[in-house]
Parts: sequence; C-alpha cells; structure tokens
Amino acid sequence: MLRSFLAVLLVSTAFAADDAVPTHLKVKATFMRPDKDGKPEVYAEPTVITVDGKQTTIRVGSAEEGVVFTVTPKVNKDGTLTLEAVAESREAPPAPATSPATKETAPAPRAKSNLPFFHGVLTKDKLFSIEDAAGKRQWVPLGRRIDGWTLRSYDEKREALTLSRLGQSVELVLHKGVILDAPTPQAAVSRANTTITVKPGAKTLIVGANGRTISLEAEILDVTK
Repeated sequence: MLRSFLAVLLVSTAFAADDAVPTHLKVKATFMRPDKDGKPEVYAEPTVITVDGKQTTIRVGSAEEGVVFTVTPKVNKDGTLTLEAVAESREAPPAPATSPATKETAPAPRAKSNLPFFHGVLTKDKLFSIEDAAGKRQWVPLGRRIDGWTLRSYDEKREALTLSRLGQSVELVLHKGVILDAPTPQAAVSRANTTITVKPGAKTLIVGANGRTISLEAEILDVTK
C-alpha cells in the first residue's frame, strides 16, 4: 500500500513539474521618427507576447529600408526586468547624382507585341510593374488583368512572370536596364545593442540613427487566471 502511494506521489510530482507555466511577458515597442517639422511622430507601435528568457523579433518596414528589432526579456528575483535589445536599422541609399562619367546603355526598342511589358518587381509585396499596350505603367498584384492577360504566377529564381488569356499561357522575363561605370549604392546599416534593467511597465528610450527612437516597455502577464 505504501509503495503504491509513493508511486502515485512521484508520478503526480513529475506531471506538476512538466505542467509548470513559464512567466509570460508583454513587450511593447513604439517606433518614432522626426516629422517634416522635426517633431517626433509614431510610425509603428507593435506589441508581442513572449516568455521569460526567450528572444522575440519585431520587423518594421522593408528589407531595403526598415528596422529589425530583437529583445530578450528576463525576470529577476527582485521583480525587475532585464531587457537585452538589439536594433538594426537599414536606410535606403541616396539617389545617385547624374555624372558625365556615368553611362547608361540605350534601352532596347520595344518590339511590337500584344503582350504587356514587365519592368520591375517588389518581391516582398508581390507587386509587378507592368506596361500595357497604351504605354501606361502600373504596379499590380497577381490575379490582375492587363490588356486581357491575367497575371498568374511569378518564378523568383528565373525572374519570369506567367500570364494567361483564353487558354493561352506565356512568360514575361523581367526587363533589365544596364548601367556602366556607375557604382552600386549600398544601404546604410546601423546596429545598436542595449541592456537595461527596469521595473515592469516602466518605459525606456533607445536612440537610433537620423533622430529615430524606440520607446520600450514590458510587463509580466498573469496567465493563471
């Protein structure tokens, strides 16, 4: 009888340990930048739920111009929170100045065709720059019709856009202009590492590049209710 009781007690203890609920935290990051008058304006205010000691990532903007923000909150024994934050900002390169040393190849004349012309692609946004028969360019998503042709799919590796019309299927390959003797502008990337200890709910400010700032706050959630 005693052995049976001890076995049940050990099994119950094991289940209790496995079912221990980790400490959950809510992290709010407020992204601000100067407006046209130089005053700070909020342009993103995401909130994420994570657990004690787990890194979470917040992305604002695009891969070409935006911020990748990672934060790891840790709960200390005295009830304070230690926040380990890394902000990586990427700024779009400035438009290259016109220079006599820069030579651009003359664009190849467009052959007469009843097909639209494929000028560009925004892969992340799944938008395509298409010129119709009238010479009008516009950014359109898959499924849109141009001159009766429907944009069906895009092969990113081959940079080929598939169109269909009345049972006919064709591929348009991305048209590329060639620039000679011109260096490729690189995006400016800045990285800031910050480790702070704060009370739950208290705000802290992280200063970034070009007057941009991130206001960070975290609080402990009670998930047992």
